[in-house]
Amino acid sequence: MSEPLWRAVEDFSDLEKDMRGWLSRRMSEDMPWLLAHADDGVIWGRRQSDGSLLLSSDVFNLKSRYPAIAVELRPETLQQLRIFGPGGELLIWRDEGRFQGRIITDGDSLREDAWQEQHLLWGTSIEQREGFSLLKEGQQGPQHAVPIVVSGARRAALTVRHYAQSDQYGQAIVGLSRLVNLGLFAITEES
Repeated sequence: MSEPLWRAVEDFSDLEKDMRGWLSRRMSEDMPWLLAHADDGVIWGRRQSDGSLLLSSDVFNLKSRYPAIAVELRPETLQQLRIFGPGGELLIWRDEGRFQGRIITDGDSLREDAWQEQHLLWGTSIEQREGFSLLKEGQQGPQHAVPIVVSGARRAALTVRHYAQSDQYGQAIVGLSRLVNLGLFAITEES
């Protein structure tokens, strides 16, 4: 990789004051998905046509019925968060109490030093609501609510793009990865 693929994000001043607004302003039609890991759970989100952000905890909001899903998105509990899509990925993480971030905006075309693969998400659909699917793994397994409709025997999948670089010995390694898309698993010749 001859030119820098990513750039640092350094301005988090409004993130803690208005987290939902800060995030929705950084989402776009080509970066419509949100995946957050917090101390108390996993939060998925989707950019709406009006530019607002709809979260899995907005849709499955009854804490008594969905304790693993009705998790509030708060700066105090956020570990890491990704806004992503075909256009790029914004990654934010907490490091010693402060937010750090980077953004990749390489678009939909693949570079020579990159490849993509699909990763199946855990769980099969047990309930659908407002374009979100509640997925559950096994009888008492983990649950999460992805912002797509997953029906029947179909499985949700993340498309991940990896970028190769040379290590100190000249061997090719994965130097960077980003999320590209959320969708249904597609069987390809390589699958």
